[in-house]
Amino acid sequence: DGLILASTGAPSMNRASLLAQLEVPVVLVDRAMEGLGYDAVLLDNRRAGLEATRHLIECGHRRIALVNGPEVLRTAADRLSGYREALLAAGLPFDPQLVRDAGFRAEPATAALGELLDVPDPPSAVLSANSLMTIGVMKALADRGLSCPRDMSVAGIDDLPWANAVSPGLTVMAQPVRQMGEAALALLAGRIAGSLAGPGTATVMPPRLIVRRSCGVLASGAIDHAD
Repeated sequence: DGLILASTGAPSMNRASLLAQLEVPVVLVDRAMEGLGYDAVLLDNRRAGLEATRHLIECGHRRIALVNGPEVLRTAADRLSGYREALLAAGLPFDPQLVRDAGFRAEPATAALGELLDVPDPPSAVLSANSLMTIGVMKALADRGLSCPRDMSVAGIDDLPWANAVSPGLTVMAQPVRQMGEAALALLAGRIAGSLAGPGTATVMPPRLIVRRSCGVLASGAIDHAD
């Protein structure tokens, strides 16, 4: 009767045209698909990038790397936009050398952080733009025998079930996953019942900063944060 879709991969007009042929209501979750007119329930990805980077800056970091997805994806582009906005607001330069596209996957993120550790002036902190890449980032540090947050602070976007069970606990921007699912189902039920009509709408939900110990605090920072 209806479909809730969380799309992955690069945009494809072929897949979009196939989706358009469905004769049932569709609600998109996590990523919108332009031009189809469907309802969508999305995270405020710009805000996620902004608040995570701002937190790292407040901890005293000035060289902050971003391990991100491909900019052709709106999710990654918005998280990059928030990262840049936070740097600008703090009077810090945006250095493209500190941004790496790891395709939202773990193994490329491990390689990406390895590259960042080898630049002449390596970052003291890294923002990982999704949970799989956070795993890859932590593996890269372990492979080098480095400690978080002593050698590098880490913040991530997306909470993990074990994020507060590891040492140090991971600081993350959590998505309101349950609320997003409930909102998507309510929209779909309205479309199926006919009580909701007209063009598709975008429901954008805020992330929530969960501060644990993975970001540390440099000498110029303020206080330590408990799990």
